Amino acid sequence: MSVPTVTDTVPGQLDLAGPVGKLLHRRPLHHSTVMQSLAFDPVSGDLFVLQAMDGGVRLADEAAALTYDTRKERGDLCLTRLTPAGTITGHMFLRGFGHGVNLGVEHRDGALHLWTEAVSLPNSKREGYGSAVVGFRYADGDIVDSGTARHTPPWSPDPAARFLTPTVDHGAGELIVRFSLGGATHWERHELARAAAGDWSAPLQRLTPALPAGTFQGYASHAGVLYTLQGDAYGAANPVPGNTWLTAFSWATGARLDRQPLTAAPGLTWREPEGLAVAVRDGVPYLHIGYACEDPGPRTCTVLTLSGAPETDGVKVLTDWQPLALAPGVTADQHPPRARLISLAGQTTLQFGGGVKGTFTADTVIGALPDTLTPSVTARATVPCGAPAGTAGPVVARVEVGTDRAVRLYGARAAAPIGWAQLDSFSAAWR
Repeated sequence: MSVPTVTDTVPGQLDLAGPVGKLLHRRPLHHSTVMQSLAFDPVSGDLFVLQAMDGGVRLADEAAALTYDTRKERGDLCLTRLTPAGTITGHMFLRGFGHGVNLGVEHRDGALHLWTEAVSLPNSKREGYGSAVVGFRYADGDIVDSGTARHTPPWSPDPAARFLTPTVDHGAGELIVRFSLGGATHWERHELARAAAGDWSAPLQRLTPALPAGTFQGYASHAGVLYTLQGDAYGAANPVPGNTWLTAFSWATGARLDRQPLTAAPGLTWREPEGLAVAVRDGVPYLHIGYACEDPGPRTCTVLTLSGAPETDGVKVLTDWQPLALAPGVTADQHPPRARLISLAGQTTLQFGGGVKGTFTADTVIGALPDTLTPSVTARATVPCGAPAGTAGPVVARVEVGTDRAVRLYGARAAAPIGWAQLDSFSAAWR
């Protein structure tokens, strides 16, 4: 992959070549189709994901179940709401809206509002895409039909514009709209409050950047920078590590600031880039990249993360300490076992702390990692250990953690048991 040289930066610009962490790992959604986009509630941190509706589903007011191809042509979408830990807490159905390429979320007057494409029109492949953007209030379990009073009046910059999609730039208080018109792809900035009030008369800017060739998969905006995502799923023509690209453009000049391949999490199955979003936590911006996984389905949702947190003495904390869920028969030894992700000289590293004790007479699972720390390729390291009192056993053991989140201890035998293992020395490359 050819990587262009960065010639300019914008204050607050995220490092697209920086170390990558993870928010969610292979989480199911309300429906089993490929995720298309994601966005975050700036208040609760909840995640919202759009996908095409499953085939064979019959909603309460429908005469019969519809096929997946029919749903896709009509532009029928499923919206899933998840906690930051990946637990599904709600859903909605959006009929006649489009493909779900992008999504915006905002809190207004104490209520949660979403922005999506709407007024779906089928393309040459009989896939529905939005020809306008709308906003509506979130309501768990609700069914919203395009063209009804349940959403704001549909807006488009031109009757001929197609493939309209929105996102919210919370730092700037703006609604960003992408659309195709006149053979080119454009982005417009609008004041979010005016758009919510139905006033689209004064766009702040229209930008038409020179986006390199590639399958477009989403965009986000933050701190004067427009970020885009391109790439395809794994396949014969797109083997590991894939062809995911992140590109950054300056809103002020339209210039391309950076373009980098994203090769993290190479062990994911299918690994199709789907959706880009910026979330800010405790003043730190995070660029989240969605990946649809599993082949064949049902598809799942994985979310990788680029952190805007500063480095301290060459170390950047990507995911702070989190406890391991211990397996039955395993207890903490002095300090409860925990793990975190850090960047050391640009290398994403999984670290453990604390220790475990028990009576281990064979290779065994001692605990499990949370989603945020799950690698896509097995991570392993050696750790000091000791035998139960009055017995003789190994003094060094191997600890591994794989894509199933299980933390395994290797080296114990019936004739040479392990009574404790110290995990502080575990430090392994994480991918």
